[in-house]
Amino acid sequence: MDKTRTIIIAVVVIILIAVGAFAYISANSHNTKIDVLSNETLKNGASVRIMLTDEYRNAYPGEIVYIKILDESGWAHKYEVKTDDMGEGSVELQGFDNGNYTLHCNFNGTMFNKPSHSLTNLNINDGLG
Repeated sequence: MDKTRTIIIAVVVIILIAVGAFAYISANSHNTKIDVLSNETLKNGASVRIMLTDEYRNAYPGEIVYIKILDESGWAHKYEVKTDDMGEGSVELQGFDNGNYTLHCNFNGTMFNKPSHSLTNLNINDGLG
């Protein structure tokens, strides 16, 4: 009888700790936002610049943002960018044909920072017809 009671108390304590931890993390989690800082029209050799912030515009340094540049046929160029001290990251455009692209940026989040996604149209035009 005493052993069963001890097990029940231990399970209840574990459940309470788990609920408390979940509530603490949920209450202290921040929404994140990925802003594209570059112009909508770029040339090869230029860089696509992004910035990762929270809802209060605080930068998130040292975080990984996944960037995917899709052409009109659906071909994807994938990059993994680590943000600098200002929360910014960039990808240099090399070997792209002139045309319209879609820029997808994903941040998977951390324990206290919620995931974020952005979608932006991008045009690459080197001025060569």
